[in-house]
Amino acid sequence: MLSRTADHLFWMSRYTERAANAAEGGVSPQHSQRAQHARGSLPGEEKC
Repeated sequence: MLSRTADHLFWMSRYTERAANAAEGGVSPQHSQRAQHARGSLPGEEKC
């Protein structure tokens, strides 16, 4: 039972951290760059 409680606390803290980052608009630079590349909007790139 203690192990299950610890597991729940771990995941609750992870979800809380993710929610806080989302509320701040915090997106990692790597994720932002990938999203821009997928949209084809990186600076210096010509769209086809």
